[in-house]
Amino acid sequence: MFKRIEKSNIAYKNVKDLGEEDYQNFFIELSQEYSQSSFDKFYYEINQGLEYAFRKRIIDEFPIDKKLKPRCSKPTKKIMALTIEQQKIFTEYLEKIAVKEYPYKCSSLLQMYMGLRIGEANALNLGDFDLKKKQVYVHKTVTLNRQRKPIIKENAKTEAGTRTLPIPDNILPYIKEQLEIAKTHKDNLLFVNERGGIVRESSANSQLTTRLINLGIYQKDMATHTLRHTYATRYIEASIEAGIDDDITLTILSNLMGHSDPSITLRTYVTIFDNVKAKSTKKVSAYYDKLNLFQNKVTNNDEEQKIPENNKKSHSNILYFPTAKIVGNDWGER
Repeated sequence: MFKRIEKSNIAYKNVKDLGEEDYQNFFIELSQEYSQSSFDKFYYEINQGLEYAFRKRIIDEFPIDKKLKPRCSKPTKKIMALTIEQQKIFTEYLEKIAVKEYPYKCSSLLQMYMGLRIGEANALNLGDFDLKKKQVYVHKTVTLNRQRKPIIKENAKTEAGTRTLPIPDNILPYIKEQLEIAKTHKDNLLFVNERGGIVRESSANSQLTTRLINLGIYQKDMATHTLRHTYATRYIEASIEAGIDDDITLTILSNLMGHSDPSITLRTYVTIFDNVKAKSTKKVSAYYDKLNLFQNKVTNNDEEQKIPENNKKSHSNILYFPTAKIVGNDWGER
């Protein structure tokens, strides 16, 4: 992010001299280069910096009109989550392997079963855990400074990123094991690299990729964030299966994931919501078939919906249109 900003015109001007047009031109450049999710990271960080400058009266006016925020034409990368079978294989591997052989074993479990970001997991230390209440306090993250060195930032990625999460019983023993190891680490960090320093995301990604390949479950673009997406995916699946209202699911999941707004959660996981609902609908249809409620059954292989014989003559004034693919869900606005 720093490198891209340094290439722009705004990097070489005093913040007091930058106006709305400067920032808008920069944002338009970014919108043409990045997907919406990547663009939003730039937009958020720059807004945070300017809000700080405005509060401290470094600048007299806030120079960004949020109504003019550009939309990106480049598609956002497809959310990559482990399938249930892949998750089973990886979980069994983590249960059996020793921490000495895979130092980031517990980190993978925290991401896959609690939804932590890799930076949040790597920033955890002994003081962040309350084993009596079975909770972990997430309020820090690992980021890179201007010299590209990893540092621990006391505030999480967003204000909503500061959160207290319940620890699932299934991974509690592995957390306790890692906490004992952390007592020997500098600053009692849960995870350190081979030199005892802060773990980089790239290092954790490399370790994870190697293991997924060896297990035969690696797919292109899988990385540590895949584990976080896996947590969200299973949460959505479980909630829909349990009949929990979508709005309630979104609100709770948004809080657990540390998103600043449920709309971010929806934009990120809308495809997963749709896929799970489609599967649920198929189950309901299959149940109807078992009940033999319809005499005229139409299979998925039929090219077109056939008009029932008893409707052909008696309803000749009705026009039958071929099924059309609906683009966008705007029925509520029509």
